[in-house]
Amino acid sequence: MKRTLWCLLGVLLVATFIGCGGGGGAPAASGTTGAVSFQIDLASLQQNGTSAAKSVAATTGGDVTITNVIATLSRDGYPDQVKPMTVTNNVATGTVNDLAQGYWHVSAQVFSGDALLYVGAVDVKVIAGAQVAAEILFDPAPAPDSTASTGTLSLTVGLNKYPGYTKIRQFVTSILEDKVDQKYYIFDSSAKTVAVYNANTLIREKDIVLQSAPQALAVEASGGSLLLGYSTGKIYRLKVADESLTYLADSLISVTALVPISSKFVLVANGSAWGPSNTYETINLENGQIASTKSYWYPLSDFTYNPAAGVAYALDSGLSPADMHRLALNTVTGSIDNIVDSRYHGSYTFGSPIRAILNGTRVVTGSGNMFVSSSSASDDITYTGNLGHPFIDLVSDDALGNIYMLNSDNIRKLLVIKQDSLFTALSLDLIAEPKRIFDTGSNIVVFAKPDDNYYAKVFSKSALGLI
Repeated sequence: MKRTLWCLLGVLLVATFIGCGGGGGAPAASGTTGAVSFQIDLASLQQNGTSAAKSVAATTGGDVTITNVIATLSRDGYPDQVKPMTVTNNVATGTVNDLAQGYWHVSAQVFSGDALLYVGAVDVKVIAGAQVAAEILFDPAPAPDSTASTGTLSLTVGLNKYPGYTKIRQFVTSILEDKVDQKYYIFDSSAKTVAVYNANTLIREKDIVLQSAPQALAVEASGGSLLLGYSTGKIYRLKVADESLTYLADSLISVTALVPISSKFVLVANGSAWGPSNTYETINLENGQIASTKSYWYPLSDFTYNPAAGVAYALDSGLSPADMHRLALNTVTGSIDNIVDSRYHGSYTFGSPIRAILNGTRVVTGSGNMFVSSSSASDDITYTGNLGHPFIDLVSDDALGNIYMLNSDNIRKLLVIKQDSLFTALSLDLIAEPKRIFDTGSNIVVFAKPDDNYYAKVFSKSALGLI
């Protein structure tokens, strides 16, 4: 019978990455290229590997000796740079020169002879003349496959505090998904920076530093660009590919929310307090003109737009009982046909967030309560039951007929719920405090915040048996 022993040990490892310009002893490079110098202390790896090996000495034959470390630097549009590192006195060192400035994905593999012990990765920004520090969090190496009939014992040692999760190395104000370009835009308001990540690999590709932090951000319906709204009323388009910033319009209101409803129109909100000063308008992105304006007594937030019904939904802020509101929108003319609250006037529990599910025929709120989503005011927001769990976030996979939920009752899990029956088909444990969930088509991506930092994990649908 095949048997595998997994030994998981938590240790933090730090590598130093040095930009060009002669700093830190790295060879100087000219122009806009930089250098990355590695210096990894392997003593803790050696100690943990040896201790673990002694517990299974019958199989490993004694101590584990780290013999070599290989670093691979990769970036879209550039050839991979493979650097075998020199190991002397339990310190691995190496330098890679002439790297173009920007983010490079660094993966490291630690070997004992031919046996792979540890794997780790980090995204590092190469900057000429600067020195930055970056952590490499090592995970257990994949267990070797064996088809032999004799018993085997495989030793793997992981050094990531949350094995399988990628640490998001920035402050997170908000996470936006670009479904068209398969990107995540993670905004850091304190640094006025939008970081661009590959949605399927979580590799950080670049940072875009803004001149001023916006109050509201949204991904344009056509993808590839962000809409930025400011308290001054000004709205700009940030094109991600070339980082160009284009002035679009003056909404004449302090922008608290932006909701793209088509490639031509965006819904702009200024909801602050109870009273007639709350303004909701649509702006034509092609000419910068205000297409429609309505005043409404309720301050609204947590907007969700359902294109199947042509209706945006929102929750009121700071009022009790809380209610859900509908904004009927005309995507051809850009007009706001009406804004009304639900027929229940807070009799049902709503709660953030609001999500469209079941091919846009239902909307569900954080309480788990489900309602009809319809362009007809008489049918819209009609109660149709409960999903069975309150939730932190969820996403509807209409192609496979699933709902992926981060529940908020009892122990936090990733639940896979069938849309036709609303039965739970799969339940996966997560690290504490999951925050957001996304569907990329081939993967389910979960962002969590178990401590002061955000982490993310990619769950392959194929590996989960969903496709």
